[in-house]
Amino acid sequence: MRIIETDRRFRILFHKKYASFPVEITRLLQESSAVGDYDDSMKRGGSSYLWVGQDHHLNREEVAELIGFMAHWLAHKQLPKETEATDGEKE
Repeated sequence: MRIIETDRRFRILFHKKYASFPVEITRLLQESSAVGDYDDSMKRGGSSYLWVGQDHHLNREEVAELIGFMAHWLAHKQLPKETEATDGEKE
């Protein structure tokens, strides 16, 4: 995996397996310029949300939840069984 920085100083994490640097970058994670309702959001650009993959925009709480799912997958070699939908999620 490799991290690069954009012209706007936001960092992107990608893996060479999925892209040929620097021609095509397939984003795994990227700091977002969106500003959330956190005390330090204006002082720390890119700290409110992360882009996950190409289309998913997650806030800090959602990133914490994602880490939990990833840790479970790593420990058990599979994602957990079905879970309840969270607020705003369509089934």
